[in-house]
Amino acid sequence: MAPAMTLSCTATYDVVVIGAGHAGCEAALAAARVGASVLVLTPNLDRIGFMPCNPSIGGPAKGHIVAEIDALGGAMAEAIDRTALQVRVLNASRGPAVQALRAQADKTLYSMAMKEALETQPGVDLRQESARAIELRGNGGPPSVSAVITDFGNEYRCGSVVITAGTFLRGNLIAGEWRSSGGRAGDSATSDLALSIGDVGIRLRRLKTGTPPRVDARTIDFNLTEEQAGAESPLWFSRSGRAGRIERLELPPLPIYPGRTNGWRQQLSCYLVQTNMVGHDLVARNVDRSPMFNGTIQGVGTRYCPSIEDKVMRFREKQSHGLFLEPEGWRTTEVYVQGANTSLPHDVQLAFLRTIPALRNARITRFGYAVEYDAIEPTELTPWFASKRVDGLFLAGQVNGTSGYEEAAGQGLIAGLNAARYVGGVEPLTLGRDEAYIGVMADDLSTQDFVEPYRMLTSRAEHRILLRSDTADERLGSIAHTAGLINDGRLREIEQERLQRDALISALTQVYLTPNDIVTAALAAVGLPPASRSMTAADYARRPDSNLQALLIVIGRLRPDLIPTTPSGDETIRRVETDLRYGAYVEKEREQVERTKSMEHQTIPATCAYERIPGLRNEARERLQLVRPSTIGQASRIAGVTPADVGVLLIYLRSAPRPSSGDASIVSS
Repeated sequence: MAPAMTLSCTATYDVVVIGAGHAGCEAALAAARVGASVLVLTPNLDRIGFMPCNPSIGGPAKGHIVAEIDALGGAMAEAIDRTALQVRVLNASRGPAVQALRAQADKTLYSMAMKEALETQPGVDLRQESARAIELRGNGGPPSVSAVITDFGNEYRCGSVVITAGTFLRGNLIAGEWRSSGGRAGDSATSDLALSIGDVGIRLRRLKTGTPPRVDARTIDFNLTEEQAGAESPLWFSRSGRAGRIERLELPPLPIYPGRTNGWRQQLSCYLVQTNMVGHDLVARNVDRSPMFNGTIQGVGTRYCPSIEDKVMRFREKQSHGLFLEPEGWRTTEVYVQGANTSLPHDVQLAFLRTIPALRNARITRFGYAVEYDAIEPTELTPWFASKRVDGLFLAGQVNGTSGYEEAAGQGLIAGLNAARYVGGVEPLTLGRDEAYIGVMADDLSTQDFVEPYRMLTSRAEHRILLRSDTADERLGSIAHTAGLINDGRLREIEQERLQRDALISALTQVYLTPNDIVTAALAAVGLPPASRSMTAADYARRPDSNLQALLIVIGRLRPDLIPTTPSGDETIRRVETDLRYGAYVEKEREQVERTKSMEHQTIPATCAYERIPGLRNEARERLQLVRPSTIGQASRIAGVTPADVGVLLIYLRSAPRPSSGDASIVSS
């Protein structure tokens, strides 16, 4: 697989991580935290954790993944807490299952924070080199990785490799008639590594993503925008942030931005503008110059993040589309035009922006462009992000056909952990669909045939009430501790918080509120409605018009022996209130999980010969042979596999001899 060359330097590591984007950073950190020696190869050490597109972290489903990364000991949550320009809660008026934090980042400081995390992590070495090829060894079965060869001709021997190449595998940048090789503006693509991957039979597909233009803030008329300010109350992604252990990285902001808040933290505002029919007509007249529409781009783009020309042409009836103007840092005039992803020619991009009143004098600092790149086929992956064809090879991030920094980081953490476990001879860690959004993503990527880049959505998670952001530590703390990703002290903190919540709920069940004058007056004094009947304080707290913080004041006066003056802190109170109100729904989901668990976790032998199982439809047989699911649960979610097919497979697995018996009727020869 490696080209012949004179090697100038050799070294040995447990794990080599190729790439230092969001997936690569988390992969390296996770592998090192569990004791592996790690080398990170990246073409540019100044681009570690770089944000080439939207300078933000979080949002629905994505914010949930960030909470899970933090619960598993990852770095993304702390990095955004340190470098946020603004933090908000999205979907605040909806249920807690879909509420999520979203933060704008100073993209330069965020990159610095991630680089610092890597540089200060014991066991991690950074090297500014590009991986050219992966060297394999044969052992009578599937080949296994043995070394990585770089463009300098250096050889790094290793037990496992994690490829986090992003959009750099044969990447092309495209805008109008302009075309250039690259994974993003200013960075070269890699063709040799893509060829090296393809040499072992790993199937690749062509995908597309894009980025919008950036404009100079000094040319924006902010008086014609709708301001979107940050939250007035403290909001944190990470446990360290909530505990006050974060060292924030901030700079004095430039005075050009009119909206600044200095409450619990310094923040910058974002701004909303609307497109109009004049701009839409301009796009429509020039759509034949768009590579997305004239056939220049063959890759499939992200359905949930379409280009502006795609939105205009698909939704001709819409009079306007919202665009968000998002500052990219404290000390830069560059503003990201969220929602205007495009590959239109440069002259059309500028003319289109200037049809928006607030941008009538806009000056573009960076033009938008599309990126067309290679990604692996979903059926090449296991649910623990390992290659099915090469032992010791793991993949994470956009190279797996996903979009988004958060999705990449979640994959990277699990891939890095499992790369280290592979070297140590430990079984891989997988997360279930009922345990984490990362588990939903891993299962989807290894079973579903997505034709466009995969984006995590709350609607993809059937157990999203269990997977709320505020339950991430509780769901994953023990798993992370057992895996070696978090220490004893952190696990004790999580357990202590659980005990505090249990104690508070227990106290609430012991207090009865009766509709008498004393109780009614006490409730009214804190703005709460009267109790309609005799009920426990826990039942009262489940009412949508109640407020637990205020209710605790009442209980403190009625039963000071039960409720301390400051029960357990605001975080505990909010969590208990949510648990009480949604407890019935949570229990229902847990019962559903238990009912399906036996089928979900029943394993299928890796060598199962589906072609020899009678009763399977041909389509199901073909899909099962292609995907080769590891469990019945995964098999049931493969497109083209019906419940009847699953029933046939279940019956056969229960009646057939186990693979160890050597029965060729179920095990491929």
